[in-house]
Amino acid sequence: MVGLLWMPLLSGCWDSVELNQRAVVAAIGIDVAGETDYEVSLQVIVADEIAGAKARGDTPIVLFQEKGSSLFQAIRKASQKVPREISLAHARLVVIGENLARRGIGDTLDFLERYTETRPTMKMLVARGETGKDVLATMTAIGRIPANDISGKLETSQRLYAGDYAVSLDDVIRSMSNKGGGPLLTGVKVDGRMEQAPRKNNVDNILPEASVRITGMGVFRKDRLVYWLEDDQAIGLSIVNNKVKSAETTLSCGKKGEVIGIETLFSKANVHSLMEQGEPVFVIDLKQVGAIQEAECPIDLKSPEVMKSLQRQWAVETKKVISSTVREVQRTRSDVLGFGLELERSDPAQWKRLSSRWSRYFAESTVRVQVTSVLKHTQARTNPYSRGDSE
Repeated sequence: MVGLLWMPLLSGCWDSVELNQRAVVAAIGIDVAGETDYEVSLQVIVADEIAGAKARGDTPIVLFQEKGSSLFQAIRKASQKVPREISLAHARLVVIGENLARRGIGDTLDFLERYTETRPTMKMLVARGETGKDVLATMTAIGRIPANDISGKLETSQRLYAGDYAVSLDDVIRSMSNKGGGPLLTGVKVDGRMEQAPRKNNVDNILPEASVRITGMGVFRKDRLVYWLEDDQAIGLSIVNNKVKSAETTLSCGKKGEVIGIETLFSKANVHSLMEQGEPVFVIDLKQVGAIQEAECPIDLKSPEVMKSLQRQWAVETKKVISSTVREVQRTRSDVLGFGLELERSDPAQWKRLSSRWSRYFAESTVRVQVTSVLKHTQARTNPYSRGDSE
C-alpha cells in the first residue's frame, strides 16, 4: 500500500531539459591542441535567427571553442561559454582536422561511440590541410546553417559525381575492426580567402570570397590517415565499393580534342577471390550501364558498330581507373577495398592462415579487373551537330 502511494512521485521526466534551455549543436569540429590536448569547436544554432519572427539579422550560428585534455572535458568546459545546456543529439557532422587524423582518431571514436547523445548516423569528414574549426567557421550562401550546407554538398556530390561519398560514424566504427584495413573518410576544405570565411558579408557577394568544397577520400591504416585519393582514383574507389549512383566519364574522339560524355546510370561491382600457388588472387567484375550525354566529334551514333566501339572504349577507360585505384590503395597497405572480408567469406581456412599478415598479402596480391559496359541510349538526340546530319 505504501509503495502505491510513492508511485506517482516516481513517474515523469525528472531529468528533462526544455528545448528553450538547450544549445543545439549542428556540427562538431575536433582538432589537436599542443602535443596531447584537443580543441573542440561546437557550431551552435541561434534559434531566434532561424525562427524568423524574432530574427535580428544576426548570424544563424555561433561557433564556441574550448580546449581540454580529453574531448569530454573540452565539451564540459565549453559550458562556461554557452548559456544553455549543450546538446549533441542533433549534430549532423563531425569534422576532424588533418593533423589529428594523421596522429590517430582512435580516442576520438571512443568518445563519439560511447557518448549517449551522439548518433551513429553522423557524417564524418577530414578538413584537408586545415582545422575542423576553419571549415565550420565558414559562412555559406545556400542554407543558413553551414552544417546543413556541407551535408547537402556531400549528398549531392555522391549522387551526381561519385568522386566522394558520405561516411557515417557507424561506418567508421565497423571498418576499424577489419584486419589489415581501416576507415575511409571524405575530405572537405575551404577555398578562397580564409580570413573572409567567417564574416557574414562573405555571402553577400555573387562570388563568395571563401567557400567550402567536398574533395577526395582519405585512406586510413588502422586509425591514422595515410593517403588521399583524388578525382579518378576516388571514383574508382566508389566503383569498387559500390557507392556509385551516377557518374561521368569523358572519352576522347577525333583528332581535335573532341570528347564523348557518358553518364553512368547503373554500376555494380562483384569481388571474387581465389588461390593460385598459395597466394590470393582477386577478380573485380564490374557491370555498368550508361547513356551518352554529350558528343563533340562527327560520328554516327545511329550505327550499332559505332555504339559497340564506344562501349568497348568506355570499358577500357573504366578498367584503367579501377586498376589505378587498386595500385594506389595497395601501396598504402590498408585494405579499404574489402578484399580480406571477401576471402574470409569464400575461404575461411585460407583467411585464418593469412590474416595475421594480411597487410602484406593485400599489398602483394594479384588483382584482375573485368568490365562489361552497355550504352542504352543517346538521350534526346542521336547524331551530333558536328556531323552535319539533320535529326
